[in-house]
Amino acid sequence: MVSRPAVSEPKKPKKPYDIKKADLHLDEYIAEQDSRSPKILLQRAYTHLRSSRQFHSYLALQFVAALIGYGQPMLVVGLLWAMYVNTGKRKEGEMSAYSLFNEGVEA
Repeated sequence: MVSRPAVSEPKKPKKPYDIKKADLHLDEYIAEQDSRSPKILLQRAYTHLRSSRQFHSYLALQFVAALIGYGQPMLVVGLLWAMYVNTGKRKEGEMSAYSLFNEGVEA
């Protein structure tokens, strides 16, 4: 007589990975998303402009230029200055926008 092995219940497939809630760092993610909210960004911008010497200097020069009759050219100069000041330097190893799309560095 051949004995049959006992029939066991089919095994549940194992998950390929086990993620625990603590491993997700949800609190940090929520804090980062909250820090990007428009209300907080506007508050930061307002605080920065309030304490910025360059912005106060620009406002004074804009007022004087408007009195003289050169308000619009001063506005253009101010916008160009703001663009220049806010262009940053790349960190070491960071790709430029050009090299991002030109992987082989070809002409």
